[in-house]
Amino acid sequence: MSSLRRRLSLTLALVLIAAGALLAVGLQDFPRRLVEDYVAGRLGHDADLLYVRLADAVAVADPGAGDIDPARLGSAGPVYELPLSGHYFLIERGGQRIRSRSMWDTDIPLAAAATGGRLDGPAGQSLLVVAKRFQGVGNTAPVVVTVAEDLAGLDAAIADFRLKTLAVLALALSLLLILQRRLLLKGLAPLDSAVEACRRLERGEPADLDATAPSEVQPMLDAVGRLARHHAQRLGRIRHAVGNLSHALKTPLAVLAQQADGIEAQGDTALAATMRGQVDAMGRTIERELRRARLAGGGSVGATFDARAQLQLLADVLQRLHGEGRIGVEIDAPEQGFPADREDMLELFGNLLDNAFKWARSRVRVVVAPDASGRVLAFSVEDDGPGVPGEVLERLGAAGLRTDEARPGHGLGLAIVSDIVAQYGGAIGFGNGAALGGLRVDVRLPLTD
Repeated sequence: MSSLRRRLSLTLALVLIAAGALLAVGLQDFPRRLVEDYVAGRLGHDADLLYVRLADAVAVADPGAGDIDPARLGSAGPVYELPLSGHYFLIERGGQRIRSRSMWDTDIPLAAAATGGRLDGPAGQSLLVVAKRFQGVGNTAPVVVTVAEDLAGLDAAIADFRLKTLAVLALALSLLLILQRRLLLKGLAPLDSAVEACRRLERGEPADLDATAPSEVQPMLDAVGRLARHHAQRLGRIRHAVGNLSHALKTPLAVLAQQADGIEAQGDTALAATMRGQVDAMGRTIERELRRARLAGGGSVGATFDARAQLQLLADVLQRLHGEGRIGVEIDAPEQGFPADREDMLELFGNLLDNAFKWARSRVRVVVAPDASGRVLAFSVEDDGPGVPGEVLERLGAAGLRTDEARPGHGLGLAIVSDIVAQYGGAIGFGNGAALGGLRVDVRLPLTD
């Protein structure tokens, strides 16, 4: 199932991660370029200074002279005098090559390096090289001044800065993700309240829908509230009408049964038997159809079914009805409420237990448990009676079917059970139990969340 919260969280998280990734990529290149540009500018100034010193030395000596004594250039700075200091220069004037004293006796191929490129220097140095070409001094060819500086120390500092910045970025990104999640949960909290209210209505619990919800959610809450009230009113009217109709129809049937007794007293037993048969058939039909009508208005708007407590009360009533202490009842049920209409469940279990009490010798066992998912209520009712023949098991649950005409009742109990199970979209199975040996009825009812 698609989750709005999950989709929004994932989208916003991807945006933050993408922004963080772009910043991380920028950190890989921007600081290095910034430092190299700064150092290259400074090296360019050093190259200009060296060219000016060379021009002054040539002017003082002889503009047409050939090689110039490097000593005439003077000092370009102490960093170019200290051996292997990491600061080097090379001046090429015609065939003459003037090197800085910092090169000492090491041959560093500065002339072969590209401007702005890197060159491996002595002692693990990483040299940034800048070469500038000037017009010739005197009658000589153009002058090329190449200057280099070791950036190994700066590279280490940049790497340390990059590592620390990435750590701070990762921490900030994590905090932003957590903050985003909290804000998202807070923003969607009204929807969670609406969903929980709907679930309480499905379970038949009272649900006070928040009247101060945001404008985007309020219309849905109003509609749910109106629907719940309408459903409850309709169910109440249906059940009230069912009760009135049942009372209205049973009285005429009782009168017909008395007339049948009178006809039999007059000696016409055949007619009396026919009338009783028709009255019984009408009674069964009316009871069945009234049950169907009541179920048609059913749903999960009634009180929830507290399995252990209400089954125990039902068992106590049936024990008194069928003989105190004659039949023992074992109830294995959790102490929790199930989101199923209490009236429907009492009628379902009442018919199953009543049938079990009629056939049991001494024991009846009820086991109630939801499945692992919590979406299905599974239970069984078993007795230690004689059981049911195989050819009859397939027809159990049909209206009017009685396995023993000598027993009381009209055979409607299991038919009513089948109707309730069908109304809830569940499944029912009949068989002879292996534990107690009598009839075992297994039922699975889907539950609303």
